[in-house]
Amino acid sequence: MTDKEKEQKALEIYQQLIDTLENVSEKAEIITIVNTLIEENGLSPAGEPKTSLKTSRKMAESQSALMICPKCGSDHVGKNGSAHGKSRFRCKDCGAFFGPTSGRLTAGSYTSERAWDAFVEGMLCNDSLPVLSEKCGISLSTAHSWRMKLFSQIANSVEGRILKGVIQEDEFYLPSSFKGNWKGAANLGIEKDYTDVVPDYQKYGFRDYPHKRGSQDRRRGLSKDKVCIATAIDDGRNVIGKPIGRGNVSSNGLDHAFSSRLDQQAILVTDKSKGGIKYAQSTGIAHFALDSKTETRKGRYNLQLVNSLHSIIAEISHSRSCFATKNAELYITWEAWKLLNRSRSLAEKKDILKTLVVPGKKAATMQEIRSWELPSILHQVSDN
Repeated sequence: MTDKEKEQKALEIYQQLIDTLENVSEKAEIITIVNTLIEENGLSPAGEPKTSLKTSRKMAESQSALMICPKCGSDHVGKNGSAHGKSRFRCKDCGAFFGPTSGRLTAGSYTSERAWDAFVEGMLCNDSLPVLSEKCGISLSTAHSWRMKLFSQIANSVEGRILKGVIQEDEFYLPSSFKGNWKGAANLGIEKDYTDVVPDYQKYGFRDYPHKRGSQDRRRGLSKDKVCIATAIDDGRNVIGKPIGRGNVSSNGLDHAFSSRLDQQAILVTDKSKGGIKYAQSTGIAHFALDSKTETRKGRYNLQLVNSLHSIIAEISHSRSCFATKNAELYITWEAWKLLNRSRSLAEKKDILKTLVVPGKKAATMQEIRSWELPSILHQVSDN
């Protein structure tokens, strides 16, 4: 084994030891001490000879050129020292100080870069949570939180996007699901009295009987226990998908999903549902209605693209025993993002996700993810 291989092996062992530490302050202190010792012995953190000052400056300038300010989105950024062994940057426009991962998916994480790389690749390959957990060396709950964090970052990046051109809009229905376990404390070994706790399915009035996720509803056909999800997609593969109510589609629900998100010069293509026709009339957008029972397309107007997306979402929902209803919009946004970037290579998509920064917004924290509630619009039952 060469000296370089020995150094690399030692660094891998060091990284594994760091990952086992749970105390954040201790971990940060050890990282700082080790990095200082490495620099004093003329080595870089990669175990290779220390670069010259001139080369270091070029590398810093190159890194600065790739950074954007997580506060204002400016790329007018310069290096501003270092802290805890990591470079710091300063925005020359708004004056904000930030680190190399600020605003990114990995912000605030002490897990190794290799674990995050494996996670992002696994998500792009549709790996399940148990597989992601094993690949990344993390717990199932952490794997789920990372998934939701990724989804929220994607949702932030497409928020407010306007759909233009020919817009296909249709609805589909999913059984309500309250995965997430309202007895979360019991799973963590915390003693708590649940005798007075009302399950979410009863709290929101979905049904008066327990429902095993992944199984069929006892009520046949369309009922108030089915969640109506409206999806719109334009010629550029930009997608908006949201739960809009319970039971049949309503114009109010469609307005909730698409308010100010559809270009007034666009052409809206729907089926002949009353809710869709009423919504188009109220907004004044040009509208073309297809009879879904007898027509698959008429000229350039069809619903094939949006129905294909529905098929993908239905398959994902079935394979995961129906994802939690409160997270439905995030799953739709994720599948839409993959559809939009389907022509890119795996490496390109990984790079986009790992470096994605949404100015002024942060990916959801684990605490925020665990406190998410069912969208308020699902507390009501549609009469239309």
